[in-house]
Amino acid sequence: MEYTECTEATGVSTSEIAAKELGLEDILRRIEEEPPQSVRARERNAFDKIAGEFSQKLVLFGAAQLGKIVLDGLRRSGIEPVAFADNNQKLWGKEVAGVPVLSPSEAAEKHSEAACFVVTAFQGSAIRRQLTSLGCQRVAPFASLFWKYPDVFIPQLGIDLPHRLAEHFEAIRACNAGLADEKSKGELCEQLVWRWCLDYSALSLPLDGGDTYFPLDLVEPLRDEVFVDCGSFQGDTILTFVSHWNDGFRHIFAVEPDPLNRDLLVANAKGVGVADRVTVMPYAVGSENGLVPFDSTGTVTSQIVQGRPGSSVECRRLDETSWPVPPTYIKMDIEGAEPEALIGATELLRRQQPVLAVCTYHRSEHLWQIPNLIRSIAPEYNLFLRRYAEECWEGVCYAIPTHRWKRC
Repeated sequence: MEYTECTEATGVSTSEIAAKELGLEDILRRIEEEPPQSVRARERNAFDKIAGEFSQKLVLFGAAQLGKIVLDGLRRSGIEPVAFADNNQKLWGKEVAGVPVLSPSEAAEKHSEAACFVVTAFQGSAIRRQLTSLGCQRVAPFASLFWKYPDVFIPQLGIDLPHRLAEHFEAIRACNAGLADEKSKGELCEQLVWRWCLDYSALSLPLDGGDTYFPLDLVEPLRDEVFVDCGSFQGDTILTFVSHWNDGFRHIFAVEPDPLNRDLLVANAKGVGVADRVTVMPYAVGSENGLVPFDSTGTVTSQIVQGRPGSSVECRRLDETSWPVPPTYIKMDIEGAEPEALIGATELLRRQQPVLAVCTYHRSEHLWQIPNLIRSIAPEYNLFLRRYAEECWEGVCYAIPTHRWKRC
């Protein structure tokens, strides 16, 4: 049983709540009409409807960062997966965190009829098809597992329980009213349906990931662009920016608090010959200046971790940062700290009106909260939603001042 249809997994018919056919108010009404007890029963039972008698005999397909997160949560819930499976041949025959890693064919041969395969990889549709073709009887996306164990998994990775959507109806309506085009409103509607019942058929295909943060169909680039890259990681976004702007920019401010990432960041800037126009800022950004607890992993998941012991990094408000040249384009991909960073940039946004590219997928409610927050700070912005990966991943809100908006 593959988890593709809302009908299969939740009992809610796709035809009853199709984002492509219904407007926002119809979707909200149909969400509201489902009795609360029915919604909560779906949350509890969605995964078990797929896994059946094997709800605690699990193979995790994907032994990278997400797989490790799921493994940790399952262990805290008293469940030990029987194996990992992975397409990375270098992992076959080894162990990850004490769990053996099998090739897909070996995993299917051993467990196709006696375990549930949980896809612990982002953009999992190809893997779900792969497992089905190998004869695996029960295949589930990790989001349904998160619903089953909300105390350990939610609200990580943009997944939340569907019954909580009703708390946000007015904010969702405000977001929809503030969006500048029908494509953005369609994305909002599709995401609501997916988050309500994990109906994958409700989602349009993602856009080309090479354009993430830089929608040149919407934004007029400047020859003297000053790009602020909040969450620079190892410089991957800088490389994309340089390729899109064809070297026609003035300066890049690379904001990266994780020291494990900064060496590669500098090396990558040197590798494309722009190091003399890159200033590395070794701190986090937020709504207040000061030290913040920080989980330094050397990966894309490095982040501020409130309430957890560990190392600290300096955090700054963008409003109180010294800018030798004023920013004209700001990107934020900072693992859920985007609202605080926007609040800390209030005066900068009002004064300079840089283009904004702000991730919306780290928390479920950020999809509507971030556009609403930007509008409350600077209502002159034109707001857009775009998505560059499957499910909810790589969702971005663009805020574009009218003089930078490239109208068709």
